[in-house]
Amino acid sequence: MKKVNYYFCIVMLIISIQTISYKAFSYPKFAAISGSMCIDCHVNPTGGGMRNEGGQFFANKNLSMDMFKKIAGKTQFSPKITKQITLGSDVRVAQIDNEVREGVTNFNSFLAMQGDIYFNAELNKILNIYATSGISIPGVETEYEVFGMISNLPLNTYFKVGRYKPEYGLRIVEHRAYQRKYLLGTPYDANTGFELGFNPDWFSLNLGLYNPQNQDFLGLDPHKLFVGNTNFNFAFKKYDFNINFGGSFLNNPYNTNDTAFTTVITALKQSYGANMRIGFLKRIALLGEVDFEQNQSDFPLKRSFYGFGELDIFVIKGLELRAQYEIYDRNRDITDDVVTRISTGFAAYPFYGFETEVMVRFVSEEPKVKNNEYQWNFHFYF
Repeated sequence: MKKVNYYFCIVMLIISIQTISYKAFSYPKFAAISGSMCIDCHVNPTGGGMRNEGGQFFANKNLSMDMFKKIAGKTQFSPKITKQITLGSDVRVAQIDNEVREGVTNFNSFLAMQGDIYFNAELNKILNIYATSGISIPGVETEYEVFGMISNLPLNTYFKVGRYKPEYGLRIVEHRAYQRKYLLGTPYDANTGFELGFNPDWFSLNLGLYNPQNQDFLGLDPHKLFVGNTNFNFAFKKYDFNINFGGSFLNNPYNTNDTAFTTVITALKQSYGANMRIGFLKRIALLGEVDFEQNQSDFPLKRSFYGFGELDIFVIKGLELRAQYEIYDRNRDITDDVVTRISTGFAAYPFYGFETEVMVRFVSEEPKVKNNEYQWNFHFYF
């Protein structure tokens, strides 16, 4: 059964790749229907965080319903403090309701998922200083990013050093997606190191070296995390068809205690994956990602598998239908440990600066438990 699930995810990814101007957020679906690259929309070349002028333009022009134009008014908002200094923000609050598990109280709560203020200073044509300030959660290091970057070099070459999220796979918004949560440790996956990238119009390559994952502020581990990511992007505007496909690799040696807690040993976490995004008719986006992970220590070798697929249909301006399929195999060498999740819902963008999303998630795992979910998200941004 496990092999069927693996093959299903891989075949769907391959079929999507073979079968198949918007600029905005850390949403690969927008890049899919536009044929854009992350660098077209964000200050950070690998996406996420503050939008550049292209992203702001798209949000103003394309992410609002016509029926709310009079209510929203004609006020023109600019995030620029000066010509060189820009602010931005993302605030996300979710209302989450999980089904009752046996012996556990039903979980129903409002959660502050994100609260970031972005600051970017463009010192000159090639030098930027970027910083965010995330919300503080008790007992968890705040998710902040800060880096200096030299960019606008030939072939869109850039060099970035600081603390930020390494580039791996599809940078989707849902940090609770299995491959984001368990493979990358989101939403608190920012790490300190440097990154070198190349971003011509149809190709991107990012290579980064960082402290190992799950380290404290000092990073007292001499090993280094290596992450490599590449994408090929082709836009066929005449046919309203765009395709992007790529791959990622992660190598993370780190010190840890052995199973007897008597000595420090070097463990190794590695993963590799393929991803794609397809857009056509400026209304439909198809995203896919598969990842294979293995962890080596004095425990038996553990090999995991992740699969993710998403279909987005933009029905009218400002209204989107969404469906997702996810699979997480905790250990490919044993049975009865696979988790799958099917999600469906919609997102609405009534006017510039506000998005709301409703999703229902149907979860299947062994042993069987009641853990389906309902989620209502509120997103404010500029």
